[in-house]
Amino acid sequence: MSRDARLSASDLLAPPNLVTLSRIALVPVALALLASERRLAAIVVLLIMMATDGVDGYVARKTGRVTDLGKILDPVADKIVIDSVLILLAVRGEFPVAAVVVFLVRDVVSLIGAIAISRRFHVALAANRVGKIGFIVLSAMVIVYVADIVPLEVPLMIAGVTLAVASGIIYVVEARRAVEAARVEVS
Repeated sequence: MSRDARLSASDLLAPPNLVTLSRIALVPVALALLASERRLAAIVVLLIMMATDGVDGYVARKTGRVTDLGKILDPVADKIVIDSVLILLAVRGEFPVAAVVVFLVRDVVSLIGAIAISRRFHVALAANRVGKIGFIVLSAMVIVYVADIVPLEVPLMIAGVTLAVASGIIYVVEARRAVEAARVEVS
């Protein structure tokens, strides 16, 4: 976020951000379907939610509406989608709690860090490539667990945890660089 940038209603109502907000709005629907054992319907809603992850970025670039809010909102939506389903599955004993803890710790730390950096240094950190790949793997993992495709569950969970840890480390390194650059700019 540039030093003179401010979040505005027009940012919130930008078409790509509306796509992102629709993804968040579908979370309760997916959870309700999953909780009521309507797994096929839950999978359809989850696939729609996960597919819109690429749509919002595409729309933002095509319409020239890449906003600082979108840079923050998009990864938050990703985390809400994945984490909420995994928490429900873990509560039901269908997903390892330890893996959920890894995802939640990474997500909470990165979210708190992003907010702190944005507020103090007016810098919006974009998602890193490993994080984007991680979202794809985690999306596949969620679908596999919801669909109960047992042979793929553990390999995708291991890949997901590995990518979550790697993207978290990369995020910390990139955050440090952004903070150092912002400090130099202020000097």
